[in-house]
Amino acid sequence: MPPTGSKRPFSGSGSGPHRTGPRPQSHNPQQLQQPAPTGPYISMFTEFRNELDEHQDRRERIIKASRDITAASKKIIFSLQRLRPTTLPLTTSLPQNINNEILQYESKIQDLLASIIPDLQGLDGPRWQRQISPGLQEYIEAIGFRHYLLKRKVMEWEEADWYVSGLHGDEILGRKKKSEEVKEDVEMIDVVSTQPIETSSTAEGGSEKKEEEKKDLKGIQLTKEDYVLGLYDMTGEMMRFAITSVATTPLAQLLGAAKDSADGKAVSTPQCLLQDLRTLQSAFEGLDVGFTAFGKDADKKLRVMQDSVKKVEYAFYGMVVRGSERPEGWVADFDAGGSGGGGGDNE
Repeated sequence: MPPTGSKRPFSGSGSGPHRTGPRPQSHNPQQLQQPAPTGPYISMFTEFRNELDEHQDRRERIIKASRDITAASKKIIFSLQRLRPTTLPLTTSLPQNINNEILQYESKIQDLLASIIPDLQGLDGPRWQRQISPGLQEYIEAIGFRHYLLKRKVMEWEEADWYVSGLHGDEILGRKKKSEEVKEDVEMIDVVSTQPIETSSTAEGGSEKKEEEKKDLKGIQLTKEDYVLGLYDMTGEMMRFAITSVATTPLAQLLGAAKDSADGKAVSTPQCLLQDLRTLQSAFEGLDVGFTAFGKDADKKLRVMQDSVKKVEYAFYGMVVRGSERPEGWVADFDAGGSGGGGGDNE
């Protein structure tokens, strides 16, 4: 049966039956405004809400800082990967372009670390450890890799903790003189160019105020777990550096180009990296990491490190077994502008 009756037009006007049911309420804001809740527990729950909002904002700040630290640390590693030394440790200073890039990223990292120090004081430090941990591990990987290239040593935990505390940015960046208490092993002072110290009265007053504020802060605490996991990741950068060195080093130089002062044997950069990777592998395999969350992460990174050592070994095997097939003095093409350090460019 066809419907009967008149239909209300789309425009809402016209002659038709009146709408039945309750009339729609007015959209007057005064009528929609609800009275404020009252009760003996309202103030308590309001305080809980503010505290939860504060913790959520703090968590977001720490996560964002951790991501920015990770990005800047990766750029430091990319800059260091452009080096082409013939021996390790580096015997000359870094090229000016790489030096300036590292200084720029290091300054950003130190500013980020200093900005989140108040959020990680007291009991809140361990609470947000999982949020800041990725950034700290990546930063340890970057400065540990730089430390290895400069000294051919593994960075100790005390020095790594000094770097990530966020309280020594001026000394790390060379913006003021290095105090006698600071260890001589801090290689960043040797890498970057020292900048003049501000001598105006305003600058002195501001620096004194900052020093007083820093004394009240304990800085960011680096855990042994983050330190070890950062060293695990550093072996991956050593592998990449070794593979590139193998590909860009002539065979005669690969098997022995310079005398090592320790034992008098000819040791090239790829040989140094392979020997040190094997030493680190033996040390990490002997660690008792247990069945904790750290143990799970360490086991995963250990397998990756073992694969990295195998890649370097296979690269050496390929060069030694099939190296005679290469023409005399053949070297893979690479960016000459990024070469430097440790004996100059390969020829």
